Amino acid sequence: MSPDDGSPKADFLAGSDIGFSFKDIVDRVTDIVVVTKAEPLAPPGPVIVYVNEAFTRISDYTANEMMGGNPRRLQAEATDAVTKRRIRSALEAKQPVRATLLNRSKDGRSYWVELNIVPLRDCTGRVTHFAAIERDITEQKRLEDELAEQARSDPLTGLFNRRAFFEMAEAEASRLRRHGGVAALLLLDIDHFKSINDEYGHPVGDRALRALAQHCRQSLRAHDAIGRIGGEEFAVLLPTMSLAGAAEVAERLRLGISRLALPANDGTFGFTVSIGIAPLSISDGGFAACLSAADGALYRAKREGRNRIAAADGQLVVGGPA
Repeated sequence: MSPDDGSPKADFLAGSDIGFSFKDIVDRVTDIVVVTKAEPLAPPGPVIVYVNEAFTRISDYTANEMMGGNPRRLQAEATDAVTKRRIRSALEAKQPVRATLLNRSKDGRSYWVELNIVPLRDCTGRVTHFAAIERDITEQKRLEDELAEQARSDPLTGLFNRRAFFEMAEAEASRLRRHGGVAALLLLDIDHFKSINDEYGHPVGDRALRALAQHCRQSLRAHDAIGRIGGEEFAVLLPTMSLAGAAEVAERLRLGISRLALPANDGTFGFTVSIGIAPLSISDGGFAACLSAADGALYRAKREGRNRIAAADGQLVVGGPA
């Protein structure tokens, strides 16, 4: 491309007062390259003077659409504000900066870039431009998010696993200590689960676990947390819920689960659960004390006949024979 071919890139490429050749950059980089003027940084700047073909391919914007504009056009609503401020501070100081940024293409598609911005100086040493070299890491981020989700999820039911659930419960206990309020914990255990596996087989037992998980998801509030914390044991964290309110939720779950009819062999089968309830205390005992209290209530419900709800205050709330 000659400096006077009339393209949007021509003015920048023709610059003879800067101590670098733009061709030296583009020849060595297969990723996105965006070059802006160093001043002004405030709108309408930083003004874009060059984008390469990788940029147009990934962003769907043409060079003509971007020339004279600024990179803020690419920022998505979810672009991290802290990262944007860090980038702005580096540009003001005329310093290089690296960051991971969420951008948005012309058609609204979000994509992640690993961004490396370097100042470009003229022959006098004055910073006249910034070159942003960007690598599309959207697929890498997707895989990272998928792995993170798998690390927090129970593979059979899709619920939070034990570790993730306990982390959330500890965070809620910490919040209560700081700000006050109420919350409650339910522990649910499928009655006679071994008998289900022995009579129908483990695939049917897995079906029961998934059915319980689905029923809980459909029956609880969006901000309630549900986890599978053991083989057939589940936990439900109910923020802003008193013990009396938790008892009503537990009874609704107990009755709903007892009415499920699942296919097995040539017919159907049902199952019940026992439930222990405890308040999430704001005392120093926190979640550990709450878990122990709910566990004790659960095993008392088991001892007294199963298909029952027991509260940590010693009261048998409701239930029937399993």
